[in-house]
Amino acid sequence: MGMSANKVAILMNFWIFVVTAHSVDGETWTADQVLQQRTQDKFWGLGERTPNRRSIQKGDRVVFYVGLPRKVFAASATILKASFQLAEEEKERLSHGSKFFRADYGVLLENMQMWEQPRPAEELVPKLSFVENKEFWFTYLQGGVRQISEQDCRIICEGLKPGTPAAEVQSESEFALESHLEEFMDVNWNNIDFGSTLARYKADDQSGRQFPAGPWSIDFLCIDKGTGDLVVIELKRGKSSDSTVGQVLRYISWVKENIASPGQKVRGIIVAKEVDDALRYAVKALEIVDVLTYKVDFKLFPFNR
Repeated sequence: MGMSANKVAILMNFWIFVVTAHSVDGETWTADQVLQQRTQDKFWGLGERTPNRRSIQKGDRVVFYVGLPRKVFAASATILKASFQLAEEEKERLSHGSKFFRADYGVLLENMQMWEQPRPAEELVPKLSFVENKEFWFTYLQGGVRQISEQDCRIICEGLKPGTPAAEVQSESEFALESHLEEFMDVNWNNIDFGSTLARYKADDQSGRQFPAGPWSIDFLCIDKGTGDLVVIELKRGKSSDSTVGQVLRYISWVKENIASPGQKVRGIIVAKEVDDALRYAVKALEIVDVLTYKVDFKLFPFNR
């Protein structure tokens, strides 16, 4: 009698681990030195609040992005052991006597490959779907851990083939003033009236801008200083009203499940140039989502000779 084996589908996730330079207690480590040390350790340290830490599983694929000044994808690996809390002996051994390398959580790595020819990120950005705003692509690679699609991982690992156009399609977010709205808000944060005092949510090297939320990116993740609420801010930027509202609700649910403390409320703000009927009706019954509109003033002033 023959036996039929049941096939079990194994879902693999794909991640970018961002490597940046650090200075701690008078010690300075370049991004390349950090990557080299962790490659030797076959270990990657994580903090308790590292975005996506709990979602990393055995068998997942990782690519490493080396930040300033190189700005390249430089290596790849496979997750050997999912995120775990280190014992005291492991913390000591893997710290190498440095406060910077001492980690409370981490993952074990295998199949580490340092690429002979690193891929410049700026050349690949036009093809990467997780980077919505191509002009300010670097905000998507601030630090920590970011989930990407299998297709994006393949593009990074293989690089652009000879003769491939750098940009075949221009994203909606790259048009005129709307492409600079996020940057304007980032630079002028303390001068913007959100209706309450909002501070950016910081975790590891994340500034709260383009905050990793599973396979997505939240334009801005904040904390209301008055109420303690977590606040998701999403910029409409040419997207449909229904799409924008759906994104905000998705991000609110993700933040509730992965970041919020017990009892901590989460709400959303949509920033739009104007409110059409679709947006007005979509948020009318949503008490947890507000809409703020903006206008850009352009003024000319006489030059005093």
